[in-house]
Amino acid sequence: MATEDDLERRRDELRRIVFGDSGEPPAEVAAELAAVERELAAVERQLAARGGSAVDAAKDVEGARRLSRGWALLVAAGVLLLVIVGLAVLAPVRESLSPPRGLEVFDRPPTAEEQDQARDVVARAHLGARGDVVLRSLGHVVGYEFWAMLDDDQVCLLSRREFFFDWLATCTSLERFATYGLTRWISVDDIGFAARPFRAQPDDIVVVSWGPRSSEVEWRVAPGS
Repeated sequence: MATEDDLERRRDELRRIVFGDSGEPPAEVAAELAAVERELAAVERQLAARGGSAVDAAKDVEGARRLSRGWALLVAAGVLLLVIVGLAVLAPVRESLSPPRGLEVFDRPPTAEEQDQARDVVARAHLGARGDVVLRSLGHVVGYEFWAMLDDDQVCLLSRREFFFDWLATCTSLERFATYGLTRWISVDDIGFAARPFRAQPDDIVVVSWGPRSSEVEWRVAPGS
């Protein structure tokens, strides 16, 4: 089968014969030129059709790629939005579930039990003369009851051995509390036997502390001097 190049070369030869200066060309030469030109036109149409299909296919592939990238970006944006919304929703939930730390204990409203007990603490710790103080319970440790007290620009750690012992107050400024917190040293000998830490010796010291990052009073046993 003749190629396009062969057909073009034959067409040019026939054109030189037909359109040359040698007079009237033979009829068979003119007929062959017409046939060659028709065949060339058919070949060019086939090539154009193939090229058009290739271009269309390339356009289809590129369009699919763009659509895929668009969906990927849309999905990524949706996931990012869900993450942002989730964090925005979870942050206050997490905050509400997290216990208050340090001075944050005064930001929460007192419980009904705290309100009832606070009156007894004010009376027994002789806090009435201080005026308007804010009290929050910090719980019980080694047989002692602990409360936090906010009094103007001072913060105090109130402690009392259970069962009608006297209250003691350890106080500091708000600025020093933010750095050092408050500490109460209790001799193991001053702790009821049932509440003593395991293996603690009578001359050991229980160090009870409440600081700016504490959600409750913390304690440890230190060897006595």
